[in-house]
Amino acid sequence: MSEPTETTTETATEQGADVLTQAPAGEAGVVDLPQGDIEYRLHHAAPNLLPGEVIAHPDPIQYVIVAVVLSVITAIEIATSYLEGDIPDGLIVTLLLVMGLVKFVLVASWFMHLRTDKPVFRRFFILGACAAVGLYAIVLATLHGIVK
Repeated sequence: MSEPTETTTETATEQGADVLTQAPAGEAGVVDLPQGDIEYRLHHAAPNLLPGEVIAHPDPIQYVIVAVVLSVITAIEIATSYLEGDIPDGLIVTLLLVMGLVKFVLVASWFMHLRTDKPVFRRFFILGACAAVGLYAIVLATLHGIVK
């Protein structure tokens, strides 16, 4: 068996950090990274993450919990729609819009993984969603004669 070899990086030695050590030949590809290598830690949020992730994906049970919460909100939406005549229609519409927004945020953040990805992906998604709502509002106002 070959002896472990030591490799260095400029940033690790410049900062006085421990030297990177490579694993023995039997464990190819495994590198022990020092905690003091600031340059590496700035570009790699945590080990075992996919490219573009900031935090690790949740456990499967957390996805199930979110799915149950979405189901409960949907049941409340259906129950709210049956309250027509008992409470004002404006309140029903407001409640349904708020619950729909909550469900949208849960699906986008958990199932589209926006909460684990880099903030730039979240910003692009929000920008696109705001642009779509703005375009919809302009077209709706134009078609219904609100803007003359």
